[in-house]
Amino acid sequence: MLKKTVLSIFILVIFASVAIADQDTLYPTDDADVWQDVPDLNRGTEQNFQVACISTGDWRFVLIKFDLSAYSGATINNATIRLMVFMSFGAFPTDDVYIVTNDADWDESTVTWNNKPGFDEFTYITAPSIFDWWEIDVTDWVQDIVDGTDPNYGFQIILDNTNYAGFTMRTKEGTISPELVLEYVPASLESATFGRIKSLFN
Repeated sequence: MLKKTVLSIFILVIFASVAIADQDTLYPTDDADVWQDVPDLNRGTEQNFQVACISTGDWRFVLIKFDLSAYSGATINNATIRLMVFMSFGAFPTDDVYIVTNDADWDESTVTWNNKPGFDEFTYITAPSIFDWWEIDVTDWVQDIVDGTDPNYGFQIILDNTNYAGFTMRTKEGTISPELVLEYVPASLESATFGRIKSLFN
């Protein structure tokens, strides 16, 4: 009987975490870039945005945010931001590209270089290829957001390099919107599954 119970638990756990995971593709609620050389300019309605260094001390950073409120309590198996890159310039591909979490909220209609949020956690990422999707893994950060551990202030992609270099991507106002692809197990499904596991011991 014990062997049968253990086997049942094993099957239920595998079933919950792998076999019935859902997948959704989300599109940004907000996306914009901010330019250091025009620090009060808002570019929230543009069809493209840039990660770049135009000259020494003149950077352009990208901000992006997705609504994750519908996934509270879910287990995130994978979360990938996808951005369509269509142009590059200067010393490309460049190194010293990072994705960071923001430390304050922002809005695409008002964000500028002067009022952009600061940075929290940093992760180094490999520069993209041109005319292709750039995929960035944000699984751990999205899990923290849906768990309620961290607020959802979105992400920022930055360049920490003073060489003339950069690349341009489409925004949600453009022809090919950024995406956040989620593979997840809903909280309701997990509750039902582990309720079944608990019942095996009653």
